[in-house]
Amino acid sequence: MTSQASIDNVVASAKRARVGKRQTQAPSPSASESGLLFHEPWWLSAATADQCQDVVVRSGDEVVGRLPFVTHRRMGFTVLRMPSFTHVLGPAVNPGAGKPQTQLTRRMSITRGLIDQLPAFDYFKQALPSASAEGLAFQDRGFQVSPQYTFEIDCRDAPEKIWDGMHFKTRQHVRRAEEKYVVTSLDSASDFVQFYRENLQRRGLRAFTALDQFPTLAAACWDRDSGEILSACRPDGRPVAMVFLVWGGGVMYYLMSTRSAEADDNGSVSLLIWTAIQRAHSRGLRFDLDGVSTSGTARFLSGFGGRIKIRLIVHKSRLLFGALQSARQRLLRPPNAVTADFT
Repeated sequence: MTSQASIDNVVASAKRARVGKRQTQAPSPSASESGLLFHEPWWLSAATADQCQDVVVRSGDEVVGRLPFVTHRRMGFTVLRMPSFTHVLGPAVNPGAGKPQTQLTRRMSITRGLIDQLPAFDYFKQALPSASAEGLAFQDRGFQVSPQYTFEIDCRDAPEKIWDGMHFKTRQHVRRAEEKYVVTSLDSASDFVQFYRENLQRRGLRAFTALDQFPTLAAACWDRDSGEILSACRPDGRPVAMVFLVWGGGVMYYLMSTRSAEADDNGSVSLLIWTAIQRAHSRGLRFDLDGVSTSGTARFLSGFGGRIKIRLIVHKSRLLFGALQSARQRLLRPPNAVTADFT
């Protein structure tokens, strides 16, 4: 049975942990404990060009907590965020054995120990993969905690069952797209980046993520059979839409999507999502549709069935940075702007 004294020792041991740039190789809570692809050291290395930092909590020689982050300097301010392309992160915590209440207490204690070691910052923001005790610990340390919604489909079910559970209009879009387009697996990360940038430029938008780093990340995923680019093409080979899928820890993520602005296309992305569902089924995975940012997006993604899943956004801002950020957004952001922010 875990005593309160041993829990306090875990928190005290946080003072011996270190912060630094490294590609973590030593045993630590990662995807094996957290069930999260984005905690894997290879992912963090590839997404950040080895610039990821972390804080850790140890219990004796064992790492029981780890919180990765990336540091940005902007206009003299220090910003701590998730790496590019990483949609959820937060702490990876090993609460040990014991009753649920004991594990809850340890999770909160370890997470508080991680938060207390973060370097001084003006702004911090991360998305936690679920509504969990870690969110309580952030709230306890004065962070704002808010929900973020996504849809998750259990693709271990038969494809016929998933198809029947989809909205009839979504099925219609898929059927019509199947008559017009061919879905292929794209093995060129540079072609994806070029197509992505061209589509943004046509819409007068810019990507708020490090697209130059994408080929490195895609190669790391392909090396580990953890990613795929799907492309919907016309019979002449011209692409009309592409998606980037990644998977690990039992979940496939709809990580990135881009579509041309052709007027006669209203089903290419739906076709790619349906293809991704079938890919996830063949691997026995759940499929996280990952991206409910507006009511319009929610309506589109809900057409594929699945259940609503709640993540937690935790953020904290120093007063001056928050005021300047709010003013900048009001002044510079067009009313109808759409951005591709994957951080």
